[in-house]
Formats: sequence, C-alpha cells, structure tokens
Amino acid sequence: MGLAVVAASATACAGRRAVPQPAAVAAISPFAQPLPPFDPPTPHAESMNTEYYLGSAADEARTFARLAQAIQAIQTDQTHSRGQEVQRGFHAKAHACVTGWMQLLPDRDPRTRYGIFADGAGPWPVWIRFSNAVGWRQDDDQRDARGMAVKVMGVPGPKLVDDETQTQDFLMTNSPTPVGRDATEFMQFAHANSKSQLRSVMFASGHPRTAAPALLKTSPIPSMVAEQYWSGAAYHLGAHQAVKLTLKPCSTARQRRPGGSGANRLREDLAEAATAGFCYRLFAQFQSDAWRTPIEDASHEWTEADAPLVPVATISVLPQSVDDPRRDALCESLSFNPWHAIAAHQPMGNINRGRRFVYAASREHRHGGHEPYDFEGFAPQAP
Repeated sequence: MGLAVVAASATACAGRRAVPQPAAVAAISPFAQPLPPFDPPTPHAESMNTEYYLGSAADEARTFARLAQAIQAIQTDQTHSRGQEVQRGFHAKAHACVTGWMQLLPDRDPRTRYGIFADGAGPWPVWIRFSNAVGWRQDDDQRDARGMAVKVMGVPGPKLVDDETQTQDFLMTNSPTPVGRDATEFMQFAHANSKSQLRSVMFASGHPRTAAPALLKTSPIPSMVAEQYWSGAAYHLGAHQAVKLTLKPCSTARQRRPGGSGANRLREDLAEAATAGFCYRLFAQFQSDAWRTPIEDASHEWTEADAPLVPVATISVLPQSVDDPRRDALCESLSFNPWHAIAAHQPMGNINRGRRFVYAASREHRHGGHEPYDFEGFAPQAP
C-alpha cells in the first residue's frame, strides 16, 4: 500500500475513519503553505494528509532527472516511428478546446473553502482541452484513455513553478487511477506503450494491480461529454488536507450516443455539443486515512465509500463554436501541468512530484507552452 501505510496511526490501522475536526481545519489560513514531504518516513507521524519521499529527497531528485531525459527520448521515438513531428509526451491529440466558467457552489462544505475555492473567490473563467492520452495522433476508434485538462484563468498569488503566472491547472482522465503506483512505474509503462500495443498489454499483465485497472478504461468511448474524469493522484486542499478531484456531467439524461465512426468523431461530437453548451459538477474526495486512501500509491483507488464525493463547483461551457483554426492553434500552444498551481492546491505523492520534472522536459522538447494571459478573441460568455 506504499510507505504512507507504514506511518498510519493505530486508529487508521484499526479501520476507523479519521476525520479532521472542523475547528482545526478552520484555523488554517486558506493560503497557508503545505509542509514538505517527510524525509525519511517517520514511523509514528500523523496518518492524515502526509506524504513521504521514496527513499529521500536526493534519491527522488536523481530519479526524476533520469525520467525527464526518458520522456524526451520517448517523445522522439513514438512520434518519428509513426511519421509525426515531436508532440506532447502524453495527450498529443486535442479533440477540441472550449472556454467556460467555474462557479463555486454557495453552500459548499467549509472544508473545501481554500485556494481558488475560498470564500469570495470566483467565478473563474477557464480553458478546457479535451484529448486522447497517448503521445501521438491516432484515430478516435483506437483504444485509448481520454483527458480533460482545465486551466483556470486570472488566479493571483505565487505559483509553484514560474513558467505561468496567472493560471491554476487541473488535469483529469477518464480513469479513477493512473497507470502505475509511482512516477517510475508510470514511465516504465510509457516506454512500453510507445513501442506497441502488445508491449502495453504485456506490461499490464505483469502489473495486475497497479496498471491493469487503468488500462481497462481505454476502450473506445461514444462521447467526451458523457465521461466522468478523475484527477488520479492526490492534491492539497489547503495546507492540511489531501483530496482527489472528479468531474461528472451535470445531467446523466444527456448521455450522448453519436452514430458512425471516424478518425475525428469525438471532435465532431464535441463541436455539436458545444453549440448547445454543457456542464460538469466538480467534486472533492477527502482522504479518510492512510490505509484506505493512500497518497504515495496513486494506483490505489479512493472509492466513494471510503472518500465520499463533496460538491464544490460547476463548470459551464456556454454555447460556442469550436471550428476555428485560430482556436485550434491556440489550443495546441497551451501547456497543462499540475504544478501550474498555488500552494493551496499543491500536488502530492511521488507520481505528482515526478510530473513536475517530466512535464517540464516534455514541454521543452516539443518547444511548446504558451500562457494565455487573456482569451485572445475567445472569451467565454458571461455566466
């Protein structure tokens, strides 16, 4: 279950859910700085909302430097072998980008009122990029996971990385967990997957618990609009809480079932849906204890039974057209990274700490990355 389990308190190990006291949570500033991971793991450290370096901070730094080099080699290999130019290491094909608004629920749980969800914050304009998962372009009928990346605009305050100054990114996929328990295992899969689908299947068979569940979510889907998306790994929500996030369509009655097939049918469906508009509900899942909801083992799903859904906000995509080459060009230039964040939403766990270096290396290798200081002619309608 990961090193977090070693530090679980007797209460957590006994199976009783540890719930933070409202008074203790309320005493923390919405913009307080989270503590760094423990180095080394402490046997009797608090079980709630803590994370641990795998080995030590120095060990992780060496590992992440190696993974940053590996992603650039993977980018070159997986695209050139398919006759394509170097693209993102993951989520290379954008189905479409849309603009919208994130509006906070007025009756949201007090535990959620941190960072961009704090009292008085919002509504927030957003860019949303819908994409495939692999690092090359392929037909939409191919097996693949799907991504929904949300870039919140106009967010003030110091950022955890300095390549963007006004944004807060949330990256989601249509699987509750990523492939792999940590950054090293995920990159081992990325290398196998870049070679062939057979190598990907062989990797999954060798990692039945940490890889196979996510890969089962890669069947072709009828519509991006009807999918649920999860953050996969954990994040701070304030300085002393750990959460995972998920997005659900506002209405299950509007499950889309487009007919036909084709290389870009998911884009065609998104274009049709965007003309009428659609929306999602954003939920937080709070860590219950270090055993059932670990941080370091990202492949361990936080079930709704162990971490109930707590509603936070609505993301509304108001009617718009996505068929504009200028919008597509801007969409391609955007960079999404979970470390485009303020401290209140700091990524947690080894897999997220690794993404800080791997995503930066991927961005540099493809010569990408553009911070949209405004909407450059594509501002969303007023909510």
